[in-house]
Amino acid sequence: MKQASFVWCLVGLLAIDACAQTGIETLVVTGTRNQEKTPGSQHMDAGQLSPGARADAAEWLQGVAGVQADSRSNYAQDTRITLRGFGARAAFGVRGIDLQIDGIPLSMPDGQGQFSGVMLDGVSAIKVITGPVAALYGNGAGGVINLTTSAPEVNRLSLGSTVDEEGLSRHRWVGEWRDAELGVRLQGSQLEADGNRPHARAERDQLGAQVYYRFDNGIQAQWRFDQEDAPLLQDPLGLTETQWQTDPYQLNSGAELFNTRKSIHHQQQAFSLRQERGNQRWQIALWQGERRIRQYLALKGDALASAGGVVDLNRHFQGVNGNYTWDFSLADRPTSFTLGGEWSAMKDARKGFVNDGGVQGDLRRNELNKARNGDTYALLQWHATDSWQWLLGMRRAQVDLKVNDDVVIPGFNADDSGERNFGRTAESLSTRYTLNEHFSFYAATGKGFETPTLTEMAYTNNDQGFNNKLAAAVNRQYEMGADYHNTGITAALTLFGIKTRDELVVDQSVNGRTTYKNAAATDRKGIELKGSYAINQQLDVRAVFNYLDAVYTRGPFASRQLPGIATYNHVVQLTWSPWPNDKLKLGASANYRSRVATSDDNQTKAPAYTTVDIFIAGKVDAFLHAEWWIKLANCTDENYVGSVIVNQTNGRAFEPAGGRNLAAGVNISYEF
Repeated sequence: MKQASFVWCLVGLLAIDACAQTGIETLVVTGTRNQEKTPGSQHMDAGQLSPGARADAAEWLQGVAGVQADSRSNYAQDTRITLRGFGARAAFGVRGIDLQIDGIPLSMPDGQGQFSGVMLDGVSAIKVITGPVAALYGNGAGGVINLTTSAPEVNRLSLGSTVDEEGLSRHRWVGEWRDAELGVRLQGSQLEADGNRPHARAERDQLGAQVYYRFDNGIQAQWRFDQEDAPLLQDPLGLTETQWQTDPYQLNSGAELFNTRKSIHHQQQAFSLRQERGNQRWQIALWQGERRIRQYLALKGDALASAGGVVDLNRHFQGVNGNYTWDFSLADRPTSFTLGGEWSAMKDARKGFVNDGGVQGDLRRNELNKARNGDTYALLQWHATDSWQWLLGMRRAQVDLKVNDDVVIPGFNADDSGERNFGRTAESLSTRYTLNEHFSFYAATGKGFETPTLTEMAYTNNDQGFNNKLAAAVNRQYEMGADYHNTGITAALTLFGIKTRDELVVDQSVNGRTTYKNAAATDRKGIELKGSYAINQQLDVRAVFNYLDAVYTRGPFASRQLPGIATYNHVVQLTWSPWPNDKLKLGASANYRSRVATSDDNQTKAPAYTTVDIFIAGKVDAFLHAEWWIKLANCTDENYVGSVIVNQTNGRAFEPAGGRNLAAGVNISYEF
């Protein structure tokens, strides 16, 4: 394994890329957008990605340094994302990472979130912040992933379709209109998929709208609306190691016995204003939405102490954030000071019912869960010299979690009501030194925290009610690195360390109730190398190499690897354009991932794998503009585990990825 990783690193020395780095978009607004580099910040344009269906956020995140995005091949479970090990314990959804779209949070006040509720077609770029600076985004911000859109530039109508061998069909339409300072985009999509295993069918419709307007005084306004309706998302469940080795595409009998599936209705809208001119700048954003989920789990859940085998969740959430920035001189040097705040809240009406062979039965759980956070923060950016920049920031967060339990049966089912309040401070200090027009160096340190989610605080062992003894995990991060930029080649090398205490781990899982405890400390250290090399005008190569040593240092699992995290995770992409006008493009990408532990005890690990994809894409300009692509994924038909279900108590932790798969897509647009 180490030899394989060494070979990949040698290949990578030929292909080194530093994605363009930006400022802290949602905290500090720079009026000139002068691309000042903030430690830990990465930027990737949509054009750098290989073609795909754009139905899964994992497509966008492949090749981003520090990010592991797993292919679950299961639309009933959200994309599994970890960032330098943050979010590793999540059995579903995303934990420990702040998710955003155009700076609007997609993460809830207790730290859980997902990307599935927004359309990915209109995304023009992705910005990722890792390391100590990410702590300034508050609770659970082990990193930040912000998908960004841009205002339409022309009037255009577009129709597109994608199909593949595994029964995926996705059709979409986009209408864009531009008139002076006003830009409008409307878009919709319909997805149907059979999946690569039995009982994996998916149906999902999405609708999106964005309105952009720039006033004469420089104020920019944006309104966005996102809606997802998924009436059927079947869950094929995981397989044991033996089942996967025998037949990775076999049926998990529990999927049909309990008819495991999920339906989702998600709707969110947001409005933001931003003033970027002059030496006093500000921005404000408001958002609100609802999310309804009904999910049939692979258990009956009929015991009186059970939470049930059918989850019925109705969530309402809202929030507001804003900041104000002043530019002034400190010791005759340019300085910016930002003061801001954020408030958000969510309310979950959660019920649980018996799963009687896929039919909803008696009530077993009826709760009203509430989460609320209120944050204030301050940032100081100082250009000590023309070459030396400093960033100092601090954020104070108050997170309140509360549960009201309406199903209490004395002697059988304890009162799970309770509340817990967390008050924590995050801080970060970073500096960058620019040696010359090609080289710069940076270093950063910071402290962050992550509170338990409402789900993690729901139960205690022996049915003793709300787990109000859980504490927030606290992390201390260190980072240093170097950037290089020259004609045709850019590169970045980063070394980092993360120490965490009071890390949450699974205590036990009985009758559908999973309990957690603060039983561990962890130590994560790693190296990230990323780069691109334009060999000539037609040929370029991009590469990202990640090494992450993540282990428990205290508790019953001391010295064991954190589950769900690969030590080595590398991506290399080669693109060739025979002509400089992008009429035709050919490409190949390779992805290597080392073994991944499925549980805290490390008794079972998903094997390492290497996959290779090839694609051809082109553009045709006539009366209509057409873009097309054909992609052969997993060319060698590698049998591999795309994702693991962390700490799965019955051992069915393997989620098989698809085999060799031919996909094609076309998009036709008309400008008027």
